[in-house]
Amino acid sequence: MAGLRERFPPRRVARLLGWNVLILFVLLVLVAGAAEIYLRATIPFRENVLPVHLAPGVGVTRPPHAEVYHTDGRDFWQVSRANSLGFLDREPPDPERAAASCHVTFIGDSFVEAKEVPIADKAHVQMEELAASALPDLDVTTSAFGLGGTAQINQLAFYDAFARNLSPDVVVLVFVQNDFGENSLGFQSWFYGRSPDHPPWLYARAEPDGEMEFVPPAASLEEMRAHLLPRQPRPPLGTAFERTTREWSYLADRLWTIASGTPWHRLSARQPGRRQWLQWADVISRHPRYRNFAEGWEPLADGPPHLLSENPPPIFREMLDVTRFALEQFHERAERAGATLVVLAHTDLGGEGGKPWLDLLREMVAAAGEDTPVISLYDYVIAAGDDETTDIRWKHDGHWNALGHRRVAEAILQWLRQHPQVCD
Repeated sequence: MAGLRERFPPRRVARLLGWNVLILFVLLVLVAGAAEIYLRATIPFRENVLPVHLAPGVGVTRPPHAEVYHTDGRDFWQVSRANSLGFLDREPPDPERAAASCHVTFIGDSFVEAKEVPIADKAHVQMEELAASALPDLDVTTSAFGLGGTAQINQLAFYDAFARNLSPDVVVLVFVQNDFGENSLGFQSWFYGRSPDHPPWLYARAEPDGEMEFVPPAASLEEMRAHLLPRQPRPPLGTAFERTTREWSYLADRLWTIASGTPWHRLSARQPGRRQWLQWADVISRHPRYRNFAEGWEPLADGPPHLLSENPPPIFREMLDVTRFALEQFHERAERAGATLVVLAHTDLGGEGGKPWLDLLREMVAAAGEDTPVISLYDYVIAAGDDETTDIRWKHDGHWNALGHRRVAEAILQWLRQHPQVCD
């Protein structure tokens, strides 16, 4: 034992351990410092900047020429500029040029707005480029009018105020499963805590006699915000230590994002809690038009499957009735203008063969106009050999990546190739 102490004296061992720990600590500091410098140099921004204004009679859009910064904190950091009409797109062609061409306009929600990709990668832009090569005789031009959070009833105002002026030959209405719920003024007012009488966009609801009446958007953002439903204090996500550390260090933010799945820009934005939603359900239920709002369903537990039942609760019937009405309105507008309405069904509606969501949409579209085609993006993507859950979407965000937009462009172009007469 004495010999062992002579060969490995405790002081020497402690000194070696101390030096090793110090060297390891210095190396870790250097690596962390290098990682911090690298992340600060390569991450363009961490905060989303999504400016809005309210266009009279239309509702919330982007301010003309405003810059939009959008990121999910991991896959994309996209900066886009709104055009003069307040949409993330190129400037539309002048009305004479659009009328002289085969003009195809896309209308939809966040999948058409597409804040996640450069304008050059968006479906309608890729379609125009593909058509120039594949169908040059048709002289295809395109435009797009999309905004996240909107559905078909809201988008009627986009058509009336903007798209109609371009005399489109084809109107592509992009339909996503959540559009059913977003067409309901009562449901959206509850979900976001808004007044049903001062909405951000055009809506419709049934009068006592069953006829649909339009509900115009609020006259200004100030009016809309002044009538928001009562809000309970809701602390941001994460502890004060986490928020402070992530704000100060890009590396800490990246590690926390990987571990928790919550990127920096979502720390201060969280959905209402149980008590808040119950309170809003009570407020909505006191509105003269929504006294049966909570009848037949549990506002915190139930959801879209009610739409597929034989006798859905009243608020779900509103979703179906307003969606059907909006589709009828689009069909009437297209028919009156001599345009062809095409509905592109998002992949979340499924494909042919026992897919209830796609069947429901097809039934509603057929009721609005028997000749209106419904294109299943799911079926096109599967036929192209892609996995619709991974290949055409961002890894950490469900919106389309550049490939997803290309598949949309190809699907519409394939239909146009089969129906060139719509351009006559």
